[in-house]
Amino acid sequence: MSAIERLPSLRDEPPMDEARFLKFLEARGEDERWELIDGEPIQMMHPPSLKHQRIGSNLERLLNDALDVARPDLDAMREIGVSVPGHPGFRPQVDVAVVDRVPTGVYFAERFYLAAEVLSDSNPLDFISTKRMRYADHPDCLHVLILSQTDMAVEVWSRSNGWKGLVYRSADDRIALPEFGFSCSVSDLYARTDLAPKGKA
Repeated sequence: MSAIERLPSLRDEPPMDEARFLKFLEARGEDERWELIDGEPIQMMHPPSLKHQRIGSNLERLLNDALDVARPDLDAMREIGVSVPGHPGFRPQVDVAVVDRVPTGVYFAERFYLAAEVLSDSNPLDFISTKRMRYADHPDCLHVLILSQTDMAVEVWSRSNGWKGLVYRSADDRIALPEFGFSCSVSDLYARTDLAPKGKA
């Protein structure tokens, strides 16, 4: 199977909304991973690579360490579905999101404050670009992070910066998200991967 797969039988159908998407998922296998991107169901590569999972796990842990102190009303969660007001055809599964400690919504969190995606074959740049713009449309979203898994590179897009992207490439560069009491180095996000600086793997 390719990294992403579209269903030819659905190409001439009207765009899906959340209700149709949930009915569609009921007929699929539980081991399949689907996202709804601009009304089109997209099957994602499963499972993600171990490096992908490690980078996401590092970010989730570092965020939760900061949130426990600065914002105990919030939690970082892995692979969570989210919804964005005004985009009924957009129901992605985010690699890492900051949400209310008791999330609103049943299958898709209705509020989120950060969305992070780890680049992979199942998240090509055109999908990531769409996701980034849609995440920024959510009125509560403060930051969107995009992390490479082929080299040490982290993009940070922030509402406070007019959604202009900043790219951090040096292991010692520090990423600060003051709304969450969060600060870490780029190397912290790549710990225990082959991209980590020697002595920090």
